[in-house]
Amino acid sequence: MGNLESGVQRTIQVIDNDPTTWSLEHVEALWRRHQAGAHGFGLHRKEIKEIVRAIFPDAKKDVVGDMIWPRFAEYDSGGEVNALEVLGGLAVVSQGSLEGKANFVLRLFDFNQVGSLSYDEVVVALLTVLAGCCLATRRGSLPQDEDVLQHADDAFRKAGRDSTMRVPLLELEHWFVARCADLCRDRKLEVCDSPHTLLLCFDLMQASVIPDDDPAVVLAEATPA
Repeated sequence: MGNLESGVQRTIQVIDNDPTTWSLEHVEALWRRHQAGAHGFGLHRKEIKEIVRAIFPDAKKDVVGDMIWPRFAEYDSGGEVNALEVLGGLAVVSQGSLEGKANFVLRLFDFNQVGSLSYDEVVVALLTVLAGCCLATRRGSLPQDEDVLQHADDAFRKAGRDSTMRVPLLELEHWFVARCADLCRDRKLEVCDSPHTLLLCFDLMQASVIPDDDPAVVLAEATPA
């Protein structure tokens, strides 16, 4: 595959066109490259190919043509992809802890780099990342505003703030991990750190559509009374 950008360590065996084999560090490297190139949030195919090529200069396969473009541009006009949906979706399916993914995703939406998010930014972050997860996995239904407002409300309520205030990123990270754990428990899921469990937790897919060969999601057996 060749060397990644400075500071990114390869921790697993990477398959060029399979982001589920990538480390979260690879996705962070893509984000840094996006920022360094002063790209907008809408990326044309040529732009995203340049970004990916910079991180995987010796890739033997075309990850943009094989995976990113078909999944993230197909549902829209096909003219461009939403960079934040791509980064959020790739982060969710990559190798990494739930805490690390939450930290990365929240930083994506700290546009002013002030270390906190407004209510609207939390809503947009949830909408975008859940949509990215749906598109990356080709599972579930794209979220709507009403799907995430209750979760944003919960985040601000738990933080003791109203919707006119901002919540520090670290508090939001802790809230998101705890929220996922609570939702997993409510839905009787034994595993809570895979893309499919995320979609199940936020009611964007049904357990019946989980691939039979997916070992990550196991429905807990109901405990006999």
